[in-house]
Amino acid sequence: MATNPRIHILDDDPSFGKLLAANLGREGKFRIEVFTNPTEFLGRVAGDLPDAVITDLVMPELDGVEVTRRLRAAYPLLPVFVLTAHGEIESAVEALKAGATEYLTKPVNMEELVTFLRRSLEERPLREEAAGLKDELKERFSAQAILGEHPKVEEVRRFIGQVAAIPKATVILLGESGTGKNLAARTIHYSGARAAKRFVEVNCASLPPELLEAELFGHTKGAFTGAHQSKRGLIEVADGGTLFLDEIGDLPLAVQAKLLNFLESRRFRRVGSTQEIQADLHLITATNRDLDERIREGKFREDLYYRIRVATHTLPPLREIRQDIPLLVDHFRGVFNREFGKAVESVSPEALEWLTQWDWPGNVRELRNVMERAMIFAAGSVLTSEALAPLEVSAGINRGAEAPVDGDWFPIPKDLTLSEVEKEYTRWTMTACEGNVRRAAEILGISRKNLWEKRKKH
Repeated sequence: MATNPRIHILDDDPSFGKLLAANLGREGKFRIEVFTNPTEFLGRVAGDLPDAVITDLVMPELDGVEVTRRLRAAYPLLPVFVLTAHGEIESAVEALKAGATEYLTKPVNMEELVTFLRRSLEERPLREEAAGLKDELKERFSAQAILGEHPKVEEVRRFIGQVAAIPKATVILLGESGTGKNLAARTIHYSGARAAKRFVEVNCASLPPELLEAELFGHTKGAFTGAHQSKRGLIEVADGGTLFLDEIGDLPLAVQAKLLNFLESRRFRRVGSTQEIQADLHLITATNRDLDERIREGKFREDLYYRIRVATHTLPPLREIRQDIPLLVDHFRGVFNREFGKAVESVSPEALEWLTQWDWPGNVRELRNVMERAMIFAAGSVLTSEALAPLEVSAGINRGAEAPVDGDWFPIPKDLTLSEVEKEYTRWTMTACEGNVRRAAEILGISRKNLWEKRKKH
């Protein structure tokens, strides 16, 4: 809270305004200015913003509701307290709807008013920080965050704009691992009407079936072994906002049935409960699986597939929009310059040629990882092919016919430590398994918990 915060009081009765100012002044921690004319008051606020405002409700020129509405439109985080006489409660409720922080009845309980003022002033920095973060997220995940000039990228931006404008349309994003489905989902959320609410992400392939149901729908105390207390599910947490189900093709059949019931009724029950809970959210799903094939295999419900397939788009792999690679390379150069405190001004023609010719089986995610590691090794103002030398991308390109790179080969650059080889092989396996933790752990011959520990370690 600011030292000696400034409070502006607006009341057409000058004697009441002075009395209120005197009572607040006894606290010794407020600087107070009293106004009787709403127009003069609003002009003063515009030129010298106070820390909080107290306004009367009934005034001849502009009433407290209109004053509150104008203040809230111009200064969203300014605490505004409305004073009302008995019998004016309905108008006070209108003031709250207009954005008032709180209303108090006359005669004013000074202890209550001071408590409200102090609390709102203490919380204001947190509200400002939260508002700043929301603005930052909106900018970070705007449609312009989808980089590229290829027509297929423009189609992605157009799709995002269309579905963001209709927050009840269920969306499914298709495409290979690393094509940016997560970024597209977040951009839809932060470009739409639910941007101020929560974005909740669940990776359906990362949790065992018995935990995934409780994670999504929540559970009651004692519903199963280890359920020592009740817990809200992520659907409940996302109420009012967006739920993003990544890798929905790996959702267990039992959970698919419960999800379908929720989508049909927008109601669900926590595990172990008979009480129905209602939730209003925007559902976005994504998968790199062929859902038609999963249906034929009996691993995905056809009715759920038709229910979620309302708005669908396939994100292009990087090899199909190769002309955008130089733009993406330059973007990541700037990102890691800031992150690593470097001053790499350009990428050499040879290094850019290497990067452009690579097929990028891991798509934009792989390109980002390669640029991150290359920038670590970069020296001077130009990112050269030497900086790429420790990377599998340069090794794969230079080997040519000696050791062709495809899905069955794991290229090992020279001069890596054993720990670095483990890191790269783990990364390669995760890419080959398209991010499916269960399958990657089976190939590596370790448990999923062990795999998560290795990913965290590296």
